[in-house]
Amino acid sequence: MIERFEVYFSPSSDERLVSVYLPQGYGEGEETYPVMYMFDGQNAFEDNRASYGKSWGLHRFLDGWSKGMIVVGLQSSPEGDRRLAEYCPYHLSPRSWEGLRGRGRATMDYIADTLKPMIDARYRTMHNRACTGVMGSSMGGLMSLYAVTAYNSVFSKAACVSPALSMCFPQLIAELKEAELNPDTRVYLSWGENEARDKRALAQMTAEHLAVANLLGAKQARIEQFIQEQGRHCEEDWSRQTEEFMRFLWLE
Repeated sequence: MIERFEVYFSPSSDERLVSVYLPQGYGEGEETYPVMYMFDGQNAFEDNRASYGKSWGLHRFLDGWSKGMIVVGLQSSPEGDRRLAEYCPYHLSPRSWEGLRGRGRATMDYIADTLKPMIDARYRTMHNRACTGVMGSSMGGLMSLYAVTAYNSVFSKAACVSPALSMCFPQLIAELKEAELNPDTRVYLSWGENEARDKRALAQMTAEHLAVANLLGAKQARIEQFIQEQGRHCEEDWSRQTEEFMRFLWLE
């Protein structure tokens, strides 16, 4: 079952759709459930709501999965430039990103301080950080990594699918070095063979992921790295990783 409602998204002063997956049998008992928050929530479930006509179809996977779970998808801005700013935690150099003023911290403050309490009040959730995760791809993958490290008191798990690390790699590495992580933190990092334009770019992408994984591992976080064979930068290929990251984050 998927419920939907609109919320006021204060970082951009507009309305956003929230899509909430409730596990089968939710309405028949008093059981509480862990929660995953998803960036680009319009891509979580049905194709006809997805940005590019292809969703992750998460409800189909979750309906047949052994672990009951609530998934909350928060819609991103339909405007590309606004989405980039909302999903970037840092201010960027004018040389490569025209001086983009990232508002990712404001986005995360909203999710942690407004959306999560709203969801916890409205649904039967397990409120604690051990039962709260975050997921996303591309810029949403970058934000998932940022969320689980900068907001580690709220999120214990993150699926960072093809995260846009190169966009702000120096700033990200500097913040990761200072991050304090609970040792129960779990992070799934993935990238696809066909995402880079050539072998040199793929090597650079791989090196960035390894650097992030090494920093997180040094802080005792559990890491799974996944290179998707022939993987492209698209929802169709990202959706095929669902069982891989859900198993690692919640069952192992």
